[in-house]
Amino acid sequence: MMISIDYLKCDIDYDRDGKQFGNIDLGYSNNENAFGKIPVPIVCIKNGLGPTLLLSAGNHGDEYEGQVILRRLIHEIEATDINGRLIILPALNYPAVLENSRVSPLDQGNMNRSFPGQTGGTPTAAIADYVTTHLLPLSDAGIDLHSGGSTSYFLPCTYLCTAADPEITRQNMVLINAFNAPNTLVVRGELSASGFDPIANRGGVPFISTELYGGANIDRTATKMGMAGVKSVMKHMGIISDQPQAQTQVQVQSQTGTRFFNAIDGSHYLSAPYSGIFEPAVELGNEVEKNDIAGQLYSAEEIERSPLTLHFKEAGTVLARRNGARVKRGSHLFLVAKSLSPDQVLALALVGS
Repeated sequence: MMISIDYLKCDIDYDRDGKQFGNIDLGYSNNENAFGKIPVPIVCIKNGLGPTLLLSAGNHGDEYEGQVILRRLIHEIEATDINGRLIILPALNYPAVLENSRVSPLDQGNMNRSFPGQTGGTPTAAIADYVTTHLLPLSDAGIDLHSGGSTSYFLPCTYLCTAADPEITRQNMVLINAFNAPNTLVVRGELSASGFDPIANRGGVPFISTELYGGANIDRTATKMGMAGVKSVMKHMGIISDQPQAQTQVQVQSQTGTRFFNAIDGSHYLSAPYSGIFEPAVELGNEVEKNDIAGQLYSAEEIERSPLTLHFKEAGTVLARRNGARVKRGSHLFLVAKSLSPDQVLALALVGS
């Protein structure tokens, strides 16, 4: 069911001090509503002329740790607690959030594949366009909080997208350092045509994202880690107490506590060769070697068919696994990646530029 967007407006005054609750309203018309609107919730907390941090969750509607973190933050933080501005989108793809769905039920739009968006486009593209056009230019940095969603679990981590501009990559690394997650997955952001992080980077905004466990549930440890990470970035930027750190390459290399993993040319997905029932042999965080057993795949229909033993094709750390025993041909079962030093991350970024 396609929906035409008639207008898009927001009732937030981003220059006003205080805490404001509002909506990005998308006016639309379809067979069910001659006149309707999609109210995407937005909160602005501002005090003075300090830096601006853009925070979002619900990019995919079935990812919950980030949604809980931002809802909690909204009610914990008052304007008098900060120096600067927080712009918070706790349910970025609001139609998907309402339906507990990865993509929007209105247009099947995957928000994280819809940037920079389109003025007057489908609902998902129109939301992305508003963020790109109106919010990113106001922002000094951003964090998009993801988790594994309904179909996967991730070893809690941050995502570092390399950028065409090596300086933006270094600034992304500074944010990673400040967030201080135990693990960071490095991907080639400049090759993405439609991701939130890469579009922010192309606009000159340092930006990181997370994967905070998943399974369409709430993991307490991952939620605690994510909240601590967001507040640590706020401290780093000087939005809450503590002085901001100097953004230097030396500091990135010497003080980061995260472990980097290579998803550029040092990772692989193990996928199901046919549909069936998968019994895993390893867990998240396990170290595996090439040809180690990953698990057994059983045919759901052909009981007489012998189970297939699947093996890892490369060595590394198990960073993600599928949620759910029933799989289809081509379903990713595991993501395995090799570790990197901070120096190697910067070298990869320079090669990409």
